[in-house]
Amino acid sequence: MSSAVMSVGLQGMKGERVRVEANVRIDKEQCVIIRLPDASMKESKERVLSCLHCLDFDLSMKKLTIHLSPADLRKSGTGFDGAMLLAAYQQLTDSPLPIDDSVCVITSLSLSGELLPFHGLLPAVQQALSLGFKRIYLPPVDVSFLDDTAEAELVPLPTVEALVEHLRGQSSLLFEGILTSVISAAADDAEVFQTDFSAVRGQTKAKRALEISAAGGHHTLLVGLPGCGKSLLASAFSSIMPDLRKEDALEVYSLYHLAREKKGMSLRPPYRQPHHSASAISLIGGGTHPKPGEISLAHRGLLFLDELGEFSRKTLDMLRQPMESGEVTISRVKQAVTYPSSFTLIAATNRCPCGYYGSRERYCTCTPRQVTDYQLKVSGPIVDRLDFVLSLKSSGLQEKAASETSSEIRRRVGCARSLQYERYQSHALNATVSYQQLERTAGFSEIQLQWISIVCFEQKWSNRTQVKLLRLARTIADLQGSEAMTDSAIEEAIKWRKLPNALQGGEHFGKT
Repeated sequence: MSSAVMSVGLQGMKGERVRVEANVRIDKEQCVIIRLPDASMKESKERVLSCLHCLDFDLSMKKLTIHLSPADLRKSGTGFDGAMLLAAYQQLTDSPLPIDDSVCVITSLSLSGELLPFHGLLPAVQQALSLGFKRIYLPPVDVSFLDDTAEAELVPLPTVEALVEHLRGQSSLLFEGILTSVISAAADDAEVFQTDFSAVRGQTKAKRALEISAAGGHHTLLVGLPGCGKSLLASAFSSIMPDLRKEDALEVYSLYHLAREKKGMSLRPPYRQPHHSASAISLIGGGTHPKPGEISLAHRGLLFLDELGEFSRKTLDMLRQPMESGEVTISRVKQAVTYPSSFTLIAATNRCPCGYYGSRERYCTCTPRQVTDYQLKVSGPIVDRLDFVLSLKSSGLQEKAASETSSEIRRRVGCARSLQYERYQSHALNATVSYQQLERTAGFSEIQLQWISIVCFEQKWSNRTQVKLLRLARTIADLQGSEAMTDSAIEEAIKWRKLPNALQGGEHFGKT
């Protein structure tokens, strides 16, 4: 006779149901785990045997075989310990425990039978909730942060004995001691930003473009001479992004937890700025044991790539698929994992290695071949995925600073995002929602669609550019607070798409 207990295994950030079965037969004392366990799981057999001895089971002349299914799914980590112990317990006792497929056990074990937290506990719990389990047994950790989102019963318990007794209906043994926190508080919850938009002088059009970008999740490239304010605008961009919703903040925290990055729990969107010498693996994610890269750590936030022309073209081309799909799949010989990567890209670059190509104040010292090679680092498909390619001009100290603060702009951006969440009934923004859903809900009239078709035909724009025009117009209408599509939003979107090639010295934004 076999017995089964349910648990959850992680493949990247995606959870899978894992059925843990046990069988006991007469043989020398031994514990064997089969069906693709990794090295950390193979060590679980010693912990399981030790805990069974602590429960006063006689294991002499008994061979314990633990089977994990699905068979083709690689299992890793120590979070299956509790499920394996309960599966074995049911085989060794005369009175089986009342466990069905709606009950999930996610915990590691000590040799003495204590339930312990493990690396990846938080994302495993989140995935168990999304998989529809009705009751989840955990080590003694504080799960109060899930009270608003959890529809299942979360049961933290300290020991195997307490777990068995609770399964038998003795709820009086619920743990009432000090719970371990799995969430680290942010170092400073105060609203502190490095740069406020009101401190940026000039750059009126560029700041308007960045407001649209923040509202709809659109990608932006800033091009200009050294010192014209590209990095300053990018550092101020995070200050106009609205706070994350609680479930989004937990998702971001889980990604940092899997990457073993130290980060406190915060509602502020993440800000990542990898150096241009960063490898493709550190940017995209991966490694022998895959973990999230910079694009996943920037999920729901900002990825700032400064000196874009200094990145290798191969590394930049790896951004194509994540920029559109909002996730990245990393395939290795042993496994393939998927991590969310719905980020807003802000990039900055010069037009040539010396930085002064197209300048009226200083001579460019680069050869035409050097200029061409530098600009070709940013391939056509990458540029086609950008919603804004802005050419900036330096603003002097005599320029007046903007009167609007970041908090005022952030309020408008937050209202625009709320309209999108309500329209799409999901976390999707205009830049990432599927085209079918955008077309069905955006509210374009037949006359407006005909107008857009004529403009796109005259400008010889690609299909992707036409779709981006629709997405851009929808975001501008959301900033206007309009549920219906407005002609002024379409007109402004067309104006942005008609901008000259900024990489080759197009229109300058500065004093206007």
